[in-house]
Parts: sequence; C-alpha cells; structure tokens
Amino acid sequence: MDDISLAAQDPPRSSRKRRLAPVPRGQVNTVKQGRMYPFTGIDNLGLLMEDDTYQPVCFSIYLFKTTLDYRTVREFFEVLLQLYPKYRYLVDFDPYSASGRDKKKRKEQERLSKASPEEQEAYRQEVQEAAKVGRLPFNKGPRMWYSKSLKAGSWLRPAQWRIDDDFHVSENINVMSCGGTGDDAQLFRIAGRFLSRHFDFNKPVWEALLVQGLNTSEGGKSALMIKIHHSFSDGQGMIQSYHAALTALDKGMGIKEVQQWVDIAKSKEKAGKEIIKPTLMGTFFHSMHTLRELYFRKRKSFIYQNPRAGRSTQRLYCHSDGVSMENIKVIRNAFSTQPNRLTLNDVAIAILARAMHIAAEQLFSGNSDKRAAIFVPISRRPPGNWELYNFTTGGIAWLKYPDPRTTPLEDQLALVQREMLRLKRSYLPTIWFKTFDFICKRRLWYLPNYPGWHQFYYRAFSEYHVATNVPGPTEPVSFGRHKAYSYHVLPPSSPGKATMAIGMISYASDFSLAVSCDDVPEFQQVPEALCEAFQDSAMVMYEAAQRKLAASSS
Repeated sequence: MDDISLAAQDPPRSSRKRRLAPVPRGQVNTVKQGRMYPFTGIDNLGLLMEDDTYQPVCFSIYLFKTTLDYRTVREFFEVLLQLYPKYRYLVDFDPYSASGRDKKKRKEQERLSKASPEEQEAYRQEVQEAAKVGRLPFNKGPRMWYSKSLKAGSWLRPAQWRIDDDFHVSENINVMSCGGTGDDAQLFRIAGRFLSRHFDFNKPVWEALLVQGLNTSEGGKSALMIKIHHSFSDGQGMIQSYHAALTALDKGMGIKEVQQWVDIAKSKEKAGKEIIKPTLMGTFFHSMHTLRELYFRKRKSFIYQNPRAGRSTQRLYCHSDGVSMENIKVIRNAFSTQPNRLTLNDVAIAILARAMHIAAEQLFSGNSDKRAAIFVPISRRPPGNWELYNFTTGGIAWLKYPDPRTTPLEDQLALVQREMLRLKRSYLPTIWFKTFDFICKRRLWYLPNYPGWHQFYYRAFSEYHVATNVPGPTEPVSFGRHKAYSYHVLPPSSPGKATMAIGMISYASDFSLAVSCDDVPEFQQVPEALCEAFQDSAMVMYEAAQRKLAASSS
C-alpha cells in the first residue's frame, strides 16, 4: 500500500486507545499539561489579526534526497505530541462556556468507560463516520461584524486552550505525490497553496504536508512542510520543540537532557558578546522615526497595480540555494572595524537590503523606493524557557537603498549597522510587547476592530515587510533514516496587503533565504527574483571581502 492510501485509511483514533511511538527514555515534558488555560495577550493577538485574507503562520520546510515515508512522519509527531502536549490543544473561542463544555465531555467519556466494549466501538465508529460524511463542517472560527477578523475570546477575556483527548496526529498530516516529476517550480506552488490554506479550528492549529515524487534541481525526492498558527507559539518555540524531539529520537536522549544541552550551548555562545542597553533618548528618536516613516511616506515598489483591489487570499513562495556560512563570516571579518564590530545579523540584513534594491529595480523600474521598511522580530523569551508561547516583539528598521554600483560596501554595511543599533537602543519593542500583551487579552480594546482605527492601523501594516534571521541547527537533522539536506523557515507576514514574509536561517553549514508574498499577477516573479538577487549579492560581497583581506595581508 502506498503512503497516500495509508494516510487516507489511517482513521482518527483516540490517543488513549492507540499505541503511540515510544518516547526516548520514557520522559514526557511537564510544560503546561493542564486541561485548560487562557491565552496570553500576544497569543490572543495572533487570533485577533486573522481574517479571510490573512492568517499569521510560522512555516518550515525540510527537503530530502530520499523518499521520506508517512509512517516515519507520523511517529515523529506522535513523539512530539507526548513531549509537548500543547500539540493536541484546541482553540476555544468562548471562555465563559469552555469549562462547561469540557466538563460535559469528561462526563461522556466517563460514561463510555463504563459501557460495554460493543457500545464503545459503536460510538467511535459513529464519530468517524460523522467526520467522513462531513457532519463536522470546516470551522473557520467566529467573526467580527465590521473587521471580519476572528472573534477571539469574549469582550473582557481571551480565548482558551482546551485539551482534545481524542485527537491523533494522523488527522493533521496529509500526503501527496508529484509522480517523480515534481520540479522546483511545482514544489514552490505546493508550498504557496499550503501557506494559503486556513486552519480548521475543529482541530489543533498545526498541520503537516508530506510531498513525495519530487525531482528538484538539487536532487530532492521528498519534502516535509509544517505550519503552525502564530497564536500557538512564536517561531523560536516552534523550532525548539521540533529539533529537541528530533535530537531526542536520534540520540536516544531524554527530552530534559536535550533541553539542558541546548541551553548550555546557547549560554556559551552568548558569553562575551557585547550587550547594548536601550536609553530614553534612543527610544524617543526611534519612536519619532517610526511615526514619520510609517505615516508620512508611502512605498512605491512591491505594491498592487490597483490600489483599491482587495488582498489576495493566495500566496507565492520561493527559497534560495544555500550560501556558505563561512562566506558570511568572511564578510563580517573583512569589513568590521575596531569601533564598529559587525555581527552576522548585520551582514545578513545588508545582503537582504542589497537584494531588495536589485529586485525592486528589476521588477518595478522607474518606481522604486529609496528604502524598505522591515519589521525585525525580537525575542523576549527568558533563557531556558521551552514553553510554547509567544515571547516575540519587534521593531521596524528602514533599510536604505544606496546604489550598489557607486556606494562602497563599507558604507552599505555601515548604514545597516546604524539602523540595527537604532533598534537595540530603543525601549519601543519592549513597550509594544507589554502594551499589546495587556490590551489584547480583552477584545474590547483591540482598536483595529472599529471604523477609523481600522484604517489607521492598516495604513501602517501595509508599509512594512517582516524579515527574521533564525539560527538553525548546526548539524543536519534526521527523520528516522532520512537526513534533511536543506531547511527553510518563514515568519508570518504583516496583516497589510502587498507585504512579504522573509525568512533567513543558518542550517548546518549553509545560510539561505525564503520568501512568500501575495499571489497577484504583478508579484509572480518577486519571490524568485529576490532569492536570486540574494544569492548574487552574497557572492558579490564575499568576493569583495576576499579582495579586501588579501590587500590587508599584503
């Protein structure tokens, strides 16, 4: 039986009745295993922003030169679910009646536990048949009347997480085959459609897609795509949970041992790094700069031809080939000076700024900007914290577009470093985090739900893209005997139309870019053009760094 048929015939069954894949060393994570608990304000914000054309999604894609099989994927998620129980929690939009519904369900389960085996089997078959014939309709969540966004929680209380005892991972895993001819373009189309598909709130808000039958330019035969609603966790928590589970399976370690091992490695990496503290003056200048750039300027490139058109419900996707991490370090070392030490993040953002300028000139000739507004996520996750929550805030950086033909690379890097220092010297990201965490616990105070305020916020939302730079695993990860040769991630885009989600990640010895944008005719070439410009920009800067180092040594 092929994997597609196997996945289709793998009926949803209770996790309590099924023998799951064994957890390494029998250890189960103790993080938040209660039956029900409320959203934080930032988690609830992830729900409040969603509407029919936008959903905040954290996305990952692993590529393999072997054919990853369905059983291996299912067993991985079975282990992940046991190590991180939140993966079987449902979003409960009505906090006032949630406890009553949960109590009623537990009574029904207690009644069934005392029933005869024949009655229990009949009940399970009835539930399965109801799902097959569509008596459990797709649940897109309750909506607000004016903004059409999700009605997350009550007016004064956030939504809640509620455990689903009968959920099994097979319900959230899909399999498809490209028949052995799936090239890069087809893979990117599949990823775009997968990103566009909204979650069914009858199930936990994560989903996996196993794509087989590929034949990509790099020799990829299969791919595993995973997406999680941003209300579930920030990208760091999501990536931590995946790779901790994979490491535990691969090395036969307990999950707590893996977590401690990673925490020690991170603390050593941060030791000795310069810490730049925010100041009141830095906060004032950053706030004024943000207000001026968001509301008194308007971008000209990467926009819809028809300004009145509604936002597309579909997404485009592309990722670049890998750039050697050693090349990135060479660029940093070559152009760093004693008073101004570049970071790897400065170099990555500078390559992105150069690539965006090239792509804008290529695709929007004569209508290009002088700068790009980029929302840079900033983590507030405490050291050693492995909870699946949102600890992310951020700030907006403006990446200037100097002419790459006439502006020295030292100046391009200096402009990026100055902008990143502006963020580090500002309390604004912290103020935003605490303000939205407080306000968004109460839907009553979410201003974009109201006329006037809706237009005010979406004026800003439409001005910036979201770009994240994530340190990934330093060694290739494996799903069973299948080693992922390539790995890419994406943050959620901005709620505003015509905005891009840009994900940069270091994986093993490579550094790569992934891009997603609205699927409209004028953007068809944007993801691929930006990825190609990123590759070219990295090579140009690396060759310049080599020449500079050679001149210095001679």
